Amino acid sequence: MFSVEVKRDSDKPVLVAGSTGYVGGRLVPRLLEAGHRVRALGRSLDKLRCRPWASDPNVELARGDVLDQDSLESAAAGCRAVFYLVHSMKAAKKGYAAADRQAAQNMVTAAAAGGVERIIYLGGLGDETDSLSDHLRSRAEVGRILTSGPVPTTYLRAAMILGAGSASFELLRYLADRLPMMITPRWVRTRVQPIAIANVLGYLIGCLENEATTGRTLDIGGPDVVSYAELFQMYARLAGLRRRWIIPVPFFSPRLSSYWIHLVTPLPASMARPLAEGLRNTVVVGDDAVTRLVPQKLIGCQEAISRALERVRQQSVETCWMDAGRLMPPEWPYCDDAPYSGGTVYETGWRVRLQAEAEDVWAVLTRLGGRHGWHSTQAWWRLRGMADRLVGGVGLRRGRRDQNEVLVGDAVDFWRVLR
Repeated sequence: MFSVEVKRDSDKPVLVAGSTGYVGGRLVPRLLEAGHRVRALGRSLDKLRCRPWASDPNVELARGDVLDQDSLESAAAGCRAVFYLVHSMKAAKKGYAAADRQAAQNMVTAAAAGGVERIIYLGGLGDETDSLSDHLRSRAEVGRILTSGPVPTTYLRAAMILGAGSASFELLRYLADRLPMMITPRWVRTRVQPIAIANVLGYLIGCLENEATTGRTLDIGGPDVVSYAELFQMYARLAGLRRRWIIPVPFFSPRLSSYWIHLVTPLPASMARPLAEGLRNTVVVGDDAVTRLVPQKLIGCQEAISRALERVRQQSVETCWMDAGRLMPPEWPYCDDAPYSGGTVYETGWRVRLQAEAEDVWAVLTRLGGRHGWHSTQAWWRLRGMADRLVGGVGLRRGRRDQNEVLVGDAVDFWRVLR
C-alpha cells in the first residue's frame, strides 16, 4: 500500500467577512474544528488578535473593510469561498442601505478578482412587499447583488436567531424580565419561525461542504412557528417568572416601538428602530429544501431559550451583538484641534503613581463597569448613563460581555476597549 499527498482546493482558506460579529465570531472556531483553514477579515487587527481562536495555526488574520475595495480584494485573493456576514443596523446613520449596497458590490468584484469559487451569505427572511421594513429590504437587496455576480452564491434567509448574546434574544430577554405587563404594538401577534444559533452555524458549514447548495436561495428556520407573544410567555416560564400580561394596542407605530425598546433594553435607538420595524413582518420558511440538503437536528424554541439562559447564568456568552462595530479612537491622541473647537487650545496632563504591582492594578481595571460598577461617584456615573440614553445611546444597561475578562473590541457600559 502507498499514499500520495494531493494538493486540493480545500487547502485554500475560507474568508469570513464579519469575523468579529455575533455569527462570524462563532463560525470561525467551528470551521476550524471541521478542518477548514480560515482567513478572518476585520477592520482592526488588535480586535482580531484578541479572539480566542486567533492563535490557531490554521487562522490568518486580515485587516480590511468591505467599503475599501483594495483591502477587500487583498483579503479575498486565493480564498476558495467567502462567508459574507456583514450588514448595517444603524438606522440613525443616513445612507446605511447605500453603504450596504456598495459593500456588496465590492464583495462581488473582489471575489471575482480573487478567484473565489463560492459566496455564502446570511440574510433575512421576508417577502418583498410594500410592507417589508427598510432593514429587511436592504438585506434582500444585498442578496440580489451577490447572487447576480459571476461567483455562485448561496443565499441563506433566516428569521429571529435565538442564542445568548444575539440582538433578538437580548430584546426578548430584557422586555420579558423587566415588564410584568406590556402594552405592545400589534406586531406582538406576528408569526415568526426562530432558529437557534447552533442550527444557523450548522447550515453555514453544511452549505460550504455540500456543492448541491451552490447558487441557491434557501430559507432556514427552526421547527416552531410562534408569535412574539408566545415567545415572551415561553421565556417567562423558562426563566422562572410569572406569566406576563400582554395588551396589544393599535396606535403603536414602529417609531414609537423603537423608543420603547430603547428605554427598556440595552439596545441603542439606532438598532432598536430597524428591529422594531422588522417585527411587523411575518417571517416564516416558505421552502424547506435546506433540511434535505443539509440535514441536522433542529432545536426548538424552548430548548434554544433554555440553552441561552444557561449561558447567561454561567457568564459564558461566546459572542454578543455588541461585539461588532468600528473601534473609534478618542480625540486626544491626535495632534490637532477638533473641528468644532474654533481654534481654542486646551492643554492638560495627568500622572498618577500607584503603590501596587501592575498585575494587581490590572486585575482591578479589568473588572470596571457592568455588574461591578465604578469605584467612586456612582451617582455621577448613573447621571452620565441617563444622559447617554436620552441622546439614543446604550447608557449603563449594555454592561459587559464578561464580568472579569476584557478583550479589544469589548463593550464596557457605554465605552469600548480600543487596546
